[in-house]
This record gives sequence, C-alpha cells and structure tokens, in this order.
Amino acid sequence: MSTQPCRSSRRLATAALAVTILGTPLAHAQMRGNFNDADANHDGRVTLREFESYAVQRLIAGTGFRAHRFQQMSAQQQQAVLQQRFEQMDHGNKGYLDRSDWNAS
Repeated sequence: MSTQPCRSSRRLATAALAVTILGTPLAHAQMRGNFNDADANHDGRVTLREFESYAVQRLIAGTGFRAHRFQQMSAQQQQAVLQQRFEQMDHGNKGYLDRSDWNAS
C-alpha cells in the first residue's frame, strides 16, 4: 500500500490551503490591491497570468500569516490556489477580470 496521498486528497489539501490563505475578506483585499497595477498591459482586463504575477509578487513580499503560509507552499500549490481565486473572481467565466470583478471580490 502506498503512503503517498491520492490526487483527491491533494486537491482537498490545496482547497483547504486556499480557504486558509484566501478565505477571508481581508485576505482578498490584501491580495487584490490595485487593479491598475495588476493590469500589466493596461488593456482594462487582468488575465490569469497577470493575476498570478501580481498576486505572487504581493504574497511573496508579504510578512503576514497568510503570506507566510503561501510562501511555504510548493509552486504547484501556489498556482492551484491562485487559479481557484481567479475563477471565483471571474464573474461570468470570461477568462479575465474586469474592474467590476476586481471590485466585487
């Protein structure tokens, strides 16, 4: 019998970390920051790639509990958490965040 966790266990662990790190309005506000800063190419849309880049910069530079937990994650876990948050913010599943998505979260 393998001692390595199955995929569903890893997914649940990643989801639990996401709730721990990104599950509060304060954490959302801290990670959200400024839409204009996240919109790297200034086209009025924040893509998943822009969101990940922006959020990672903020969380890696952060010193709080949630930032510290994020820093301890593997790159794969970090990406999964950020993708989950992006999908939660993307109202209408457009594949990008507009200013109304950003401000609603």
